[in-house]
Amino acid sequence: MTVVQQRPIIKTLPSLLANQIAAGEVIERPASVVKELLENALDAGASRVDIELVHGGMDGIMITDNGSGIRADELSLAVARHATSKIESIDDLLALNSLGFRGEALASMCSVSQWAVISRTADSGQAAKLTHQFPEQVLEVNHAIGTCVTINNLFHNTPARRKFLRAEKTEYRHCDAVIKRMALARFDVGFYVNHNAKQTLRLPAVSDDIGRTRRVAQVCSQKFINQSLTLDYPHNDLRLWGWISQPDFSRQSTDLQYFYINGRIIRDRVINHAIRFAYQSILPPGRHAVYVLHLQIDPASVDVNVHPTKHEVRFSESRLIHDFISRSLRDALGGTVTDGVAEIAATYIAQEKSVGMNVPHIMQIAGQYNVDESMFGHMLCVVHNRFAITQQQDKYYLIDLVKAAAAWVAGHWLNSCTEHAVKSQPLLIPQRLNLTEKQKTTFKQGKSLLLNLGIQLTAEASGDYLLRYVPNLCRAYASDELCINLLNANLHKHDLDDQVVNVLTKTRFDLSKLDLSDILLALSEKNSLMASRESACCWRELNESSLQDWFRSTS
Repeated sequence: MTVVQQRPIIKTLPSLLANQIAAGEVIERPASVVKELLENALDAGASRVDIELVHGGMDGIMITDNGSGIRADELSLAVARHATSKIESIDDLLALNSLGFRGEALASMCSVSQWAVISRTADSGQAAKLTHQFPEQVLEVNHAIGTCVTINNLFHNTPARRKFLRAEKTEYRHCDAVIKRMALARFDVGFYVNHNAKQTLRLPAVSDDIGRTRRVAQVCSQKFINQSLTLDYPHNDLRLWGWISQPDFSRQSTDLQYFYINGRIIRDRVINHAIRFAYQSILPPGRHAVYVLHLQIDPASVDVNVHPTKHEVRFSESRLIHDFISRSLRDALGGTVTDGVAEIAATYIAQEKSVGMNVPHIMQIAGQYNVDESMFGHMLCVVHNRFAITQQQDKYYLIDLVKAAAAWVAGHWLNSCTEHAVKSQPLLIPQRLNLTEKQKTTFKQGKSLLLNLGIQLTAEASGDYLLRYVPNLCRAYASDELCINLLNANLHKHDLDDQVVNVLTKTRFDLSKLDLSDILLALSEKNSLMASRESACCWRELNESSLQDWFRSTS
């Protein structure tokens, strides 16, 4: 006789159990609680937040803010699951301006701790208090305007979860990292932290560049500030601003990398690739840049609701964002060649002769460029995205790739132009250029010449100027910058050779997109297109004593 096994009955989970399951998704450790409560404080408009931690937050977390507060009649809802004041419809979710919005965090942390919430609004004479002992009884107490949330004995009723917490020092370090991430997102908010009744962090609110720089130094070190570059690049509805490390300052880990979108810290593959791409030719493998960067963007063009921790995002135009970030960073990093490179390069040559030591950290091994040998031998390294050092037996050569590339590209470009055979490629996204009146006049007068050069710039009815096509030969150069420099040069047909070389020399380019084998080979061939372009100024035979003088004379 076959025994039929009875099917379990489907039933609704008890509220407490549902909240505890949700806590497993949202609350991983004390740092998770700190993050969620800080986001609530910032969304409430707080200008000051005080954080009290006990034993790394495992035994106590109290966060007090001076934000807008919660009304007494809404306090019970505040600790209920899926209750929030931050969204009302799907449209709000698609154009989100707040940090927290799911309505699960407070209910989840209250389900696995002993808790108390005290809050007062500006129009109330008394504060309202709710505790885990009497979760349905709202009490009147004295308290300043704002909210104070206390979370004690985290995971006390789920011991299986608590045993996975680490040592006090480790848990505090995670809390400290969360607070510092928030502090770099909101410079206008003061953050004050006590751990075991001892102040460990004091970051007053700041409103000017000096104060913001001081806060970055407190979080990332003064050494980073001393060796950083500031940038601020607006473009249409985008703006990228912040601090990035110079090539001489890098780390073995990615622990000091902060990227924010509309004030929300994120770690996104598109963003990370764009930043690595900008640094790829000036940092060796295994080294990482340090940065604090803010991207301001229309909230409707980015979806932050794709991951429970809200660290990952989805862009409506990811390629545009990628190119904007990498181009902005490369532009900021473009002027970092210094006289100090000469000393390091000379040291490298001496070391390479004797024991073949590793390349110094500001150089990049040249193997990635796949360069065939010419009269210059094989490439040892590229310094600061400009100078190549090569070796041919016991001879060394220093090659100015900026000048060499400009001469090589100009030669082939103008030769194609003479034969009316310039091949152009469309830009994935046309670039909008802001032209001066003089540049507009130059464009009108030289539009046909630009077209012959393979550049299509159109004047729109709106008054904007859109760059749509650029020559294939110039794909390594920053398209918008190249076009602007050509307009500034006021080109003439009879003097194109020198003008185009000068324009290319001034224009930013991506070394990885050039065929260095062709350029080095052209430098060493007497009958090449570069022969008539003073190719001798592009390279010098080296010894240690002459290297520094050469660098200083060409800086």
